[in-house]
Amino acid sequence: MLTLLVVLVSVLAIASLALLARGQKRYSLVEFHLKGKDAGFSLAELAGIREAATFARLRDPTSVFASARELDRVIALLVARQRELGRDRSREGIAFMDKVYALRKRLEFEQPRYKSGIRSSRQLSQGQRLRVLVQGIGVYNSTVIDNNSRYLVLSYPTGGRFPKDFVWKGKKISVYLWRREDAGYVFDTYVIDDLRIRNVPVLHAAHSEALLRTQKRKSVRSRAGFPAYLYLLKRIEGAFEKPERDPGLRCRIEDISEEGFAVAIGGVAKPGLQVKAQFYLDDRQIVMSGVTRSVDYDAEKNRSILHVEASAPSPRTRNAIRSYVYKIRAAAESSPSAESEESGAGVS
Repeated sequence: MLTLLVVLVSVLAIASLALLARGQKRYSLVEFHLKGKDAGFSLAELAGIREAATFARLRDPTSVFASARELDRVIALLVARQRELGRDRSREGIAFMDKVYALRKRLEFEQPRYKSGIRSSRQLSQGQRLRVLVQGIGVYNSTVIDNNSRYLVLSYPTGGRFPKDFVWKGKKISVYLWRREDAGYVFDTYVIDDLRIRNVPVLHAAHSEALLRTQKRKSVRSRAGFPAYLYLLKRIEGAFEKPERDPGLRCRIEDISEEGFAVAIGGVAKPGLQVKAQFYLDDRQIVMSGVTRSVDYDAEKNRSILHVEASAPSPRTRNAIRSYVYKIRAAAESSPSAESEESGAGVS
């Protein structure tokens, strides 16, 4: 019994000494390096991350491997530091930031909203865009106008011609959709009725409790709304990030991710077009090229939205897009270290 008591006192004494030795650090340096190594960082890279975390006044630098919000503050400082040292264009600097953004992406997709999904059409929101397939007839664009306990109210499908004497009522349809910040879904249903509400043609479609979750999102997409130039390409190879000197077709980038973008243009367009978009993200010129996978045409506005799958961007371009998508500039402006610099209390 006495031996056991001596051992217990010894363990407590060692633990107390360890806590005293850590002082104000309040974190384990060993744990920080173990988690950093698991994330693929070298010792030199971890030293840079820890320095940025300290400057950002994080109480525990290890939190950058679990918290997207705190990692954003560190990324903002790393970006500024890379530019200050001229490493933002070097191969080593770009590769380092590529690793940091890969960690940021992993933390983003660990959030519950990317994992839960939906199982019933009753969970669809108003304004959700749909692709409606009628077997042997064609694929059309529609939108959820209302969703009640009895049926879905859909806008009248557009985007193609209908056979003579075509009737929607009773038709079996397949519905495809992409749910923002989630994944793609498909389900089968049938049209209950084809009618007019306040002189607006709509469809009533039966609910389905068997939504199939298809391709999950692989990258984070951000809404945009800034001007760009669009160019038609005969071939993408060799030109996908080469800037054009002459102005192209004026357009507007609707949303963007590291894997593609949506762009609005006037008139009608068709899937399969190879295009290049040229625009600015903050102060950096970005050139992205790719293939138009689908088109949403608005007949009233005579406007098409092209959904473009981009050719794999270079690491430098990919990092610039990630910085915009994750709102790193906003994180920098809200960081406590930024407030210190404004008040003249910066860390030397």
